[in-house]
Amino acid sequence: MVLSKTGRPNTISLISKDEMEMFILLGKHGTSIKKRIELSFKNAGLVFEQLEQGKELTDILCSGKGPYFTIMALLCRRMSFEKAHVAAVQYCERSHNVFRTIFSKSVYSLFVFLFSFFMIYFFSDLIYPQMAVYAKEFGPVLFLLKGGMNGLAIGLLCFFLFLFYIFYLPCQKVVERQIGNFLFMKKLVSIQLASVLLPFFDTSLSTREALRVCLSIKENNRLRLCIAEISKRLESGCSLLEAMEDCDPELVTFAGLGMESMNMKGMFEMYLLRSKKQTDRLIEKIVRIIQMISYGCVGLLVFTAYQILLSPLNVLYTI
Repeated sequence: MVLSKTGRPNTISLISKDEMEMFILLGKHGTSIKKRIELSFKNAGLVFEQLEQGKELTDILCSGKGPYFTIMALLCRRMSFEKAHVAAVQYCERSHNVFRTIFSKSVYSLFVFLFSFFMIYFFSDLIYPQMAVYAKEFGPVLFLLKGGMNGLAIGLLCFFLFLFYIFYLPCQKVVERQIGNFLFMKKLVSIQLASVLLPFFDTSLSTREALRVCLSIKENNRLRLCIAEISKRLESGCSLLEAMEDCDPELVTFAGLGMESMNMKGMFEMYLLRSKKQTDRLIEKIVRIIQMISYGCVGLLVFTAYQILLSPLNVLYTI
């Protein structure tokens, strides 16, 4: 974080993920460090200033906020900068983009739902009272429709708040005790665990040593608690599979296969590929459900409004 002249932290991060991608890309073409910094970073002058103060380039480039920079700081001293960058990007894609993907694919459906939600209140509070004489029988229908849409709105709000908490807010022990045994939570933490361990299989570190290194992760308390529990069980004499018994059963199975075949990296990659397909299917199912809710509410609203607006004509036909 850059310091302003007043000594307070600047709210603008010194390095962004996109700038890091450009820095890595230029490095593949043999560009000098000085030119890479000048061409990649908006705050190149501040980077040079910190280098002149004696700070290491690695520390400066990994000082950003978020999961990407957390993984970069963890890996860049144990492998090449390019490999650390690839591992950090893959970690974010596998474990932190679920909320963004669901929201981006559902934003139109959510807009449709909100439109129908406000329209039913507009219609029942402003239009229906003027038509009540001709359509008394639709009063209970509107009441039930409003109640149902209130329930759906609360349910959707709670769902997205839950996802926002999981992916963006610090975990709270009280909440984690309630949701920690959910299969989805085990899958999420196991994907993060496999993603962060995978790059270490290309180093000389053992699994136990890699877990000890991963304990320095600060921004993901949920993952750190999982790693701490596995390390504690390993120290007490449990095997790796026994220590991982609280993780996703599929990860434990693939870890066992990796130990048998002496190819932990390949089996972890297969687990992550399988998990990605499962996650994609789950996202598509959630998006489809939200679409069905939204379009169903619009259909009910249009049908009810049409019947109420036709009520005066029906009265005329009966005279």
